[in-house]
Amino acid sequence: MMKLLMAATASLSLVPLAGCATMRDATPEQRASCERMEQTMGTNTTHDHNEMKGMGMNPMNLSHARCQQILAQ
Repeated sequence: MMKLLMAATASLSLVPLAGCATMRDATPEQRASCERMEQTMGTNTTHDHNEMKGMGMNPMNLSHARCQQILAQ
């Protein structure tokens, strides 16, 4: 049980660093995907109850936020 708790704690400590990896330049494929997303559904992020509770953004809002970054470049 203690090993499981230690592993979970170590994994959670890396979560804040995950956002750092998203600041790299986009590939042409990623940019094209974001342009398609913008044309078909937009890149707005909706309100997110999990984020408001401090549980992080949901995957849809993460991808939309990343596309906002890519399209702003």
